[in-house]
Amino acid sequence: MKKKKGLLYGTAALAALCVIYVGVGQYMNRSKEQAKEKEEGEKVYLTDLSSVSSLSYDIDGQELSFTKKDGKWSYDGDDLFPVKQEEMDSLASTVSKLEALRKLEGGDSLSAYGLDKPIRKIAAAAEDGTKSVILLGNATGDGDYYAALEGQDTPYLISSALYNETDTGLNDRMALEEFPAVSGADINSITITKAGISEHYVKKKLDEKEGTIEWYRDSADSPDNKLSDNSGLNVLADSLSGLKVKSCSNYKVQDNELAGYGLDQPAAVITYTYDKNGSEESFTLSVGSLNSDSSCYYTRTEGSSNINEIEKASIDKCLTVNNGIS
Repeated sequence: MKKKKGLLYGTAALAALCVIYVGVGQYMNRSKEQAKEKEEGEKVYLTDLSSVSSLSYDIDGQELSFTKKDGKWSYDGDDLFPVKQEEMDSLASTVSKLEALRKLEGGDSLSAYGLDKPIRKIAAAAEDGTKSVILLGNATGDGDYYAALEGQDTPYLISSALYNETDTGLNDRMALEEFPAVSGADINSITITKAGISEHYVKKKLDEKEGTIEWYRDSADSPDNKLSDNSGLNVLADSLSGLKVKSCSNYKVQDNELAGYGLDQPAAVITYTYDKNGSEESFTLSVGSLNSDSSCYYTRTEGSSNINEIEKASIDKCLTVNNGIS
C-alpha cells in the first residue's frame, strides 16, 4: 500500500513539474516576443513603403531611374539595358523601410547637416502610389550620414548603407552575361576554329564510377584517333569552363558594328558541348580583336547581342593549350 501511494505521489509530482516546465517555457517565449516587439517599437524609420516599384537617384550629375514591372527591374533610359536584378531588389528593400540611428529633434536647421544642398537625392514609389524622397547630407566622422525627407524639417542620422548602395553609376548596374555553369569534367567535345582550320576533340567516358576517360581527335570511332595523353585536353576543358566576362562594351550590337570589334571575321571560334540535366547542350564563343589597352579580347556568344570583354590571358590559354596536345 505504501509503495502504491509513493508511486502515485511520484507520478503527481512529475506531472506537476511538467506543467511548471511548460508554463515557464511559454512565459519565456512570450517574454522574448514582448522584448522583440518593444525593441521594434522603439525603432525609428524614415520610410514605410510596400512593394517599391520605381527608384531613382542622382550620381555624378546624372539621374538614374528604374522601374519594376512583372517582377523585373528595367532602366528607364533604355529598356534593353541589362539590369542587375538582385542589387535593385536590395536597394528597394533598404529604401522601403529606412531605419534611422537617431531622430535629431530640436536640433539645428537642415543646413547644419548639409541637407539644404544634399549630396544625393533618392526617390522611391510604391505600387499603391505612396512616394518618398530621401535627402542625404554630410557624413559623420563615424561614416554615418545625415538624412531627411524632402518637404520635412526633421533631420535623422542613418547608416552608410543607403549611400553605399546608391554610389553606383549606370555601368556598374549592368548585369554581365553568364556562361554555362559547368566544370571541365562536364565538357564532352571541343572544337576550335582559327584561320578557317578547325580542330575537333571528343571525350569518351570509360568508367563513370571511376571517372576514367579518353580524348580523341576528330572522332572516337577509330582507336587511331586516341590521344596518347589526356592532360592537354583536360587543361583546355578546365580553361573553357573557367571563362567569364570582365565587362560589356556593347549590349545591343548591330551587324554593321561587328567589324569595330574584329567580330565580323572572328580570329577564333570556340565551341564545346556539355551535359546538363541529362541532355547535351552546346556553347559557342567568337573571339575578335583586342580592346584599346590590349588587356582583353572582344567576344560574342552565339545568338547574343552583347559584345563582352574577356581577359587576354584566359582566352590565350584556351587558344594555345592545344599546341601541346598529342
